[in-house]
Amino acid sequence: MVSHKKKLRSEKAKVKLKATKLPKGLNVTKTEFKVRKITIREQLKESQFADGERQLNLKETISRLKHHSSNMRADSLRNLREAITAGRVNLTGYMHSLLQSVSAISLDIDRETRRDSFKALKCLLTALKTDEVVPFFHIISSYLRCAMTHIQPAIQEDSLLMLDVLMEHVPQLVVTHSVKIIRNFLEMISRARKEGDHTSRTLTVRLGEKQTTIKWRTKVLERLRQMLATLVENKRANNTGRIVNSFTKNVTFNPNTPQHYNVKRKYLTPANKIDLLAALRPSLGVKSADPIEGSEEERLREYIIHLLPLLVESWIEVRPQNQKMSTTLTSEAAQTLKVALEILQNIWMLIELHEENENIHQLSVWFQQQYAETFAGSFLTDSFPYQQIETVPEMNKKSYKKHLKLLSDNGGQLCLEQNICLAYLMCQFYKSHSSIQTQVERFTTLFKYLEEVVSNLSAHPLQNHHALIKALRISLFENDIKFLQLHKDLMLPLLNSTMEAFLRNNFPTKTNSETEVLTLICEIVQTPQLRQHYGEDTFVRFLEYLPQLLLKQSVQVSTIIAMSTLAKQKNSTFLRALESKIEAVIENLQKIQVSGAPNAFEGKKHIMNLFYWTERKFASEYKKLLHQNIDKHITDKRIVNYFKYILSE
Repeated sequence: MVSHKKKLRSEKAKVKLKATKLPKGLNVTKTEFKVRKITIREQLKESQFADGERQLNLKETISRLKHHSSNMRADSLRNLREAITAGRVNLTGYMHSLLQSVSAISLDIDRETRRDSFKALKCLLTALKTDEVVPFFHIISSYLRCAMTHIQPAIQEDSLLMLDVLMEHVPQLVVTHSVKIIRNFLEMISRARKEGDHTSRTLTVRLGEKQTTIKWRTKVLERLRQMLATLVENKRANNTGRIVNSFTKNVTFNPNTPQHYNVKRKYLTPANKIDLLAALRPSLGVKSADPIEGSEEERLREYIIHLLPLLVESWIEVRPQNQKMSTTLTSEAAQTLKVALEILQNIWMLIELHEENENIHQLSVWFQQQYAETFAGSFLTDSFPYQQIETVPEMNKKSYKKHLKLLSDNGGQLCLEQNICLAYLMCQFYKSHSSIQTQVERFTTLFKYLEEVVSNLSAHPLQNHHALIKALRISLFENDIKFLQLHKDLMLPLLNSTMEAFLRNNFPTKTNSETEVLTLICEIVQTPQLRQHYGEDTFVRFLEYLPQLLLKQSVQVSTIIAMSTLAKQKNSTFLRALESKIEAVIENLQKIQVSGAPNAFEGKKHIMNLFYWTERKFASEYKKLLHQNIDKHITDKRIVNYFKYILSE
């Protein structure tokens, strides 16, 4: 009770607020406020700070790239990417730290941060020249290889994205480290197993992952195919032993005029590059983590020994089980077949380039003896030619477009690219092979298929004509005479179909396929043994058509060189057709463009030189008429004088 009375007394002692209204005039809110002026004495003098954006401190950014917080790392990567794109930073002096810090995030546990590091690396490589990246590429390569063999499957998957960035911007540097990177490709899809003195590999299975093992394996093999294709392009560019378009110019010495000679010849064999680090390792007492690579032949043998069994196993897993009953493939099977065959095709190209440089054939013979039967038995079965499964019914518009794109990427519904590549590889494996007679039935099927493809090029256009031309070249030209005699009944129709497709312009000009086919047929005609084997009458229509190419707006210099070889061989059919077109050639000579020639005059000189090999038994009146046509249609005096000189001989 006492406490209650105290509370009452304390309440009564409080000041009571009276609920009364304010007098009139005092209940209005005052809207007046005081303003104080701010005086800016001078504006910013430096224009680079006028945009109001925060200026990036590279030292601070590099330190934040190593921060323990993933958000801080991701924010630093975005700021770095924006600054490089806008060109607000000078990377000189920070290259090593930047490339190392950005590459290290490729091993980050956070997926988004890893993806941001690839975007930042792409911006860095775009802003830098290849020569500037060379001293630091071993850092990027080391982190790439660590990511490819990481224990976390997610980091392994994202390492392929990092490789895509490098292949897009610095493919030449990737090629220099290809020996080390290719070994990691094998580790991603297989495991080594030692059997006595030999080491073999078996495919691995990924359990509990979002994507299937077949899709993952195909992704890895696709990147390997891209790397091998880049390696082939690089080897071909550096392979200067073979000169396709060589122009010889005679210079007459005159002591009264200055003479200019080309001292530096690009076709000379370059000096071999020496790896000083590898040479000095023993003396320095340094043990490298990577073994010192052997010769190129040993590396190619290693690729073949480890890769080919894996490719065969990958194909056997996805191919139709009952091959006699079914010839259709799923999209995964078609994609696996396409990638596996293109990898083998690139390996064969590497072998050819190596043997062309070294002038040996040991590696190709070993490859044929060891794996020809394995390849034929695994890939060329009763299911040939392969096809993809037709369109699935009841698809919405979006799914249907996606299905069509996937179908096109995998070689189309008819699997033209896969089947043509199979024909090329079979000819490679059994070229000059001792057991060629055991494969007569398979080659019969292959050549009938090639003839059908060439005959229907207008109905079923190819995305890649170069693969078809390679198959035609090795079938019709590069195989030995024993092979051609064994399949003469099939080779002649295939050659006729090829020439007919060329005469109908079924090979596209834009991709240079028409010129490649023309060169192939001309090389067959130029070889007496092949010309006799196929028959002289087979090439009459083709030879009569050749001079019409000189009446077009443009012509390749390789085409003119092929014609020149035929003219020097005194091919009567070609020379008669050429002489009959002389007036039309004169009218078109001023307008025609010779692609690949050093200059316009040299290119047109090659055209005029063709008429040197004709009989030129013109009547005096007709020769006078030709000279008048030359003066009428040609304005360049050098061409006029040279053409008259050729016709007067």
